[in-house]
Amino acid sequence: MRREWTGWIKERRWEEFERLAKKDPTQDLADTVAEMERGFPDKPDRKALRKVLFLLRQAGYEPQEIETGDVPAAAGKPFEVGFLVSADAAGDSVVTYGYEQKGRVRWLVAHVNGQHGVTRAREEDVTLDEALAQAERSRASDPAPFVAAEVPAEYALGRIAQAVARTRMGLPPVVAFWRAALPKEWPGEHPAEALPRDHATEDDRRNAAIATDATLSWRLELGVATPVLEELQRVYNETRDEEARREATEELIASTRERIFTPEVVEEHAGRLLDLAYLLHLRGHPGGGILLAAADDLRERGPESDYAKALLDKTVVLLVETLRRSADRAKAANAPG
Repeated sequence: MRREWTGWIKERRWEEFERLAKKDPTQDLADTVAEMERGFPDKPDRKALRKVLFLLRQAGYEPQEIETGDVPAAAGKPFEVGFLVSADAAGDSVVTYGYEQKGRVRWLVAHVNGQHGVTRAREEDVTLDEALAQAERSRASDPAPFVAAEVPAEYALGRIAQAVARTRMGLPPVVAFWRAALPKEWPGEHPAEALPRDHATEDDRRNAAIATDATLSWRLELGVATPVLEELQRVYNETRDEEARREATEELIASTRERIFTPEVVEEHAGRLLDLAYLLHLRGHPGGGILLAAADDLRERGPESDYAKALLDKTVVLLVETLRRSADRAKAANAPG
């Protein structure tokens, strides 16, 4: 692929591809445009790309199936590296992969989510010297409260491939271009599965959700918690006594936990814990064994696990606080004078 195509793709300058299809059609152009047409979610983009494909077919170039597999490499052992950052409040982990080709390094930085796949992505093309400096900065970085570490390059690329396969709402344009470099199969067992577990008490497993720096922002998605929010609103509207509110809230949480912690939610949060435990291990920090014990308990008992109970409690506290503040603002706004 020509370097100028990357800029055209980012800026969605499809007229440039159309011009090229008329003046200098090639098989590489046909294959690239076809891959983008499959990857872009927006209809206007796909319509413009289909026009380019029509012109290329008229010129005798039929798109071929792009072979996936090994990333092109320069002679000798090329620079190749991967990094992983633990999940944020929304469950997005940042996976970075870089590889060298002909003296330059291309970076792909993808935000991957256990349920939604790739949510954001960007790429960069730099010199090898610049890439080496960037890698050293990443190795030395400490993005607290998140945990980051260098991971095997093939694992990073596989995680991106796994997220691409899970993406339902349309891939970011830059990832559509990278699909040819992604492996056909992504990692099987998570590397954290082979790490030792620590003996964990109920409080230890609860604290994995509420008392660890890297997990403090974790919560259930608002959409998942909406049924609880609606019921809490009803409780607050109909119940004035604080003790009665507390009892009603506890009963509500117990009755809705199973509905909220679907297998998909359990899998996603277990994945967050595995990632975090793996990163702590790579950085030589303690605490990973407790996180793995919490992940095992979550996968075994699901809604009844200590982690699930603590996470829902934390989410409800946040929602209750939101309701309280909303009620206080309404009361202040309606106060006389």
